[in-house]
Amino acid sequence: MHIAISNLYLLSVTGPKMPADLTSPGMEKTVTGKAEVINWLKRSLDAVKSARAGLKPADLQRRVKINGGDATVDGMYLRIIIHANEHMGQLVAYARMNGIVRRGRKAVESSI
Repeated sequence: MHIAISNLYLLSVTGPKMPADLTSPGMEKTVTGKAEVINWLKRSLDAVKSARAGLKPADLQRRVKINGGDATVDGMYLRIIIHANEHMGQLVAYARMNGIVRRGRKAVESSI
């Protein structure tokens, strides 16, 4: 949920509205069912993809305000990617610490 909410928030800085059913940042802790979390994550990724596909090259240089600073729309999309990438690195480290390795397209427990 953290990634989904962050995707939607960072995207909203560029113009699209936050979903009406995303009622509070606290949903990061209250939405815990696997299917619901996956649904929110997919929705956030689809929202980012759709919004980005609708932009023209000149739109990417438009200036936006975030947390008292300035950024470009292009920079906001980069932040979305970087944020997800940081968490992917954390998940890889967590999986390795727990003996989960990736073979092909499947994650399996290591025999070590």
